[in-house]
Amino acid sequence: MSTSVLVTGATSGIGQAVAGQLAASGYEVFATYRNPSHRAALAELPNVHPIQLDLSEPRQIEPAVQQIEAALAGNGLYAVINNAGIGYTAPFEFAEVDRVREIIEVNLIAPYLVTQASIPLLRRHNESNSVKARVINVASWAGVMATPFIGFYNATKAGLVGLSESMYYDLGLLDIHTVLANPGVTKTPLHAKTTGAALESLASMPPVDRERYRPYLEHFATMGDRSDGVKMLLSAEQAAAKIAAIVDTRKPRFKYNLAVDAKVVDGILTRFLPFTARARMNRRMYRVSEPMVWPESAPLVNVAA
Repeated sequence: MSTSVLVTGATSGIGQAVAGQLAASGYEVFATYRNPSHRAALAELPNVHPIQLDLSEPRQIEPAVQQIEAALAGNGLYAVINNAGIGYTAPFEFAEVDRVREIIEVNLIAPYLVTQASIPLLRRHNESNSVKARVINVASWAGVMATPFIGFYNATKAGLVGLSESMYYDLGLLDIHTVLANPGVTKTPLHAKTTGAALESLASMPPVDRERYRPYLEHFATMGDRSDGVKMLLSAEQAAAKIAAIVDTRKPRFKYNLAVDAKVVDGILTRFLPFTARARMNRRMYRVSEPMVWPESAPLVNVAA
């Protein structure tokens, strides 16, 4: 078997594009999918080996990696691309703990468990190759600068940023590269789901709260719609090409900001602007500058909790 890579979340967006591009370049790609209906499309692609894996279920990870090991037949794994991720949009006041746990499992716990389970295969690759194995964690500038209504997406991506930096040292002892790839806001189904979910979150609120949050969440959704027309934002295919280039790089550096917006946020806004200035910018942008007006009939206790 030729050089092999594992890509999580390979049925849409960046994951689908990077799996296809790497397979077309001659890599053997183990591509994970969650919904059984997605298997056939992956199986049709040359050099792509579908692996069913629900990353919100940690117990499925070890068997999935064992399935990959059996297919490798004694060969090693060159790269793990922790791409899978989900969003969750809701005001903090009405965040649901089951959804919070799910996003933590998929966005933060899964990269840890998938990578840890893959270490023996990555080390096996290193035993017979001068170009060393690597783990690429796909993050977001949401991990370095937070915005309203996606607090737990911010939290998981910030966690992944910190985890990746620690992995850089720990896996370096095993001669395995750790790379943090930040594609910025990308024109993918996940982006559309995140903005569209702002309006969906209204449905679970009591009527009074629904009306007081509606203007903010409608504006949030409109911002997402408008961003799809911004030329500097990457398409899934453009982001995937940059990640594929990292896979091909003999000695990759630790961090790659793949798009202009990622470079601006990580390289300028969070580095040179004090928090008060960033907060003022976000408040104006998301129209959350003033406390909301409470109707006299509004309850003082969150009845949806």
